[in-house]
Amino acid sequence: MNTSLKTLTSIALLAGSAQIAHAHAGFKDQITEGSVKTWNAVTITHGCNTNIGGESNGQPHKDVIALSAIFPNSPGFGDVIIRGTKGKAAVAEVKDATGNVTTKAVDGFTVGEEDKIADLSKDIVGSGTSSSGVPLVSALSLVNVGGAMFANNIPKVDSKGNVRGWQSWSGTSPYNGAPLLESAKKPDGSDISETGLSPFGINAFAFKPESCAKALKIRVAVANWCEKGAASYNSPSRVDLWIGHMTTKFNDPVTMPSANATPVFWSTLTVNRDLARNPLPGTKGFNPETGATIDRSVTGWATGAKDSAGAAVTSTKIACSDTADYDTVYIEPSNDDIDNLLPISAAKYPAGANGALYWPTK
Repeated sequence: MNTSLKTLTSIALLAGSAQIAHAHAGFKDQITEGSVKTWNAVTITHGCNTNIGGESNGQPHKDVIALSAIFPNSPGFGDVIIRGTKGKAAVAEVKDATGNVTTKAVDGFTVGEEDKIADLSKDIVGSGTSSSGVPLVSALSLVNVGGAMFANNIPKVDSKGNVRGWQSWSGTSPYNGAPLLESAKKPDGSDISETGLSPFGINAFAFKPESCAKALKIRVAVANWCEKGAASYNSPSRVDLWIGHMTTKFNDPVTMPSANATPVFWSTLTVNRDLARNPLPGTKGFNPETGATIDRSVTGWATGAKDSAGAAVTSTKIACSDTADYDTVYIEPSNDDIDNLLPISAAKYPAGANGALYWPTK
């Protein structure tokens, strides 16, 4: 699943006080299943500060000087974790006459980490089983970016030769470039947050017709550094880590603004099912181009596939169950994958950052 590299030379910085002051690293857009490659971007919406006392502790944010992003697009099942959640009905809070809560509210979101599942073979076109194929087909191949947020950009390639993400930094080595500015202030002394966009290309995804999944959540390990050098390694504002839990190397909760978040927080690229063109079993949709109804509420609806004799394959699944079927599926890099790929190497450019040390690299 080697990926050709292209260079994107545009610079995208959105400045202004309209930015959310304490938003997390994420993605510019959600995408919808289809057949066309899309362009997106990792968004860095604020600089680092100590996480002691919570992210909104009033401490000033530092300028962002480096970024690393690692996707779960390995061809090996041992490098990823796959999860699923089942539908939950929201429950309203109920109080008795004296104001005591007798029934706690349930918002339908998962608390803690979701159930692990074996694979996405029943949900995403092209995804294989653990005994055959890859966890998520090459739709997750990346196009490397250059000059988008920082002057220095390198692809991150795993031991199998697959491009898994990218790393970039400001500074003077080997190319001179400015940081993502967070130190500018308003008259009242508060931060003026800028948003840095680090763009990438990603291929199309498609949900299988008989799947009950409405969304695929691609969890990406993202880190943005605000300090470098060995002297910064004990600083609580050296880096912001956007991963769902600590790992062996990334083991300091002070650097995780989302530590102990509920639900668990990851920088997540959401792929939504097109419920018009590809309705869930038990529902109806329509083709916007032709206006034709797509009816999957009756036994024997066509899945779009054909058997070995060329006959249309039909389905007997006419309903999705909140207790038996997953309505959202997730894929994330394993802890070992994060520890092996997310750190910025100090090796000579273009293998690394030319001797610069970004925690936890030694």
